[in-house]
Amino acid sequence: MISAQIPKNPIKRLDVFYTLGEGVIVSADIESKSRKDVVHYTRIVLDPLSLKVIKTSCDCEGYTFRRHCWHIETLKQLLNDTKVKEEVEKAKEKARRIQQILEKIGR
Repeated sequence: MISAQIPKNPIKRLDVFYTLGEGVIVSADIESKSRKDVVHYTRIVLDPLSLKVIKTSCDCEGYTFRRHCWHIETLKQLLNDTKVKEEVEKAKEKARRIQQILEKIGR
């Protein structure tokens, strides 16, 4: 009998929200591969109109030195998940409504 080991989900928390100054934020606490019980705060900022990645950050050593890490790649892959896409679309809609309100009050 051949058994395949299914890796456990490294994502401990995932949030999708909109901030006026930055855009749509997708953030997560992602487990470290090399250190047990360590999680890294990973964040992707999306343009609220095009939903393209405009900024990334992670508090792991790899990102600190190379400005790239597997945590960021994991979070980028999650952007293709149906549930995450729905949350991103909700945040995009919220951004659009806020922009309309600001235009009405003249800001």
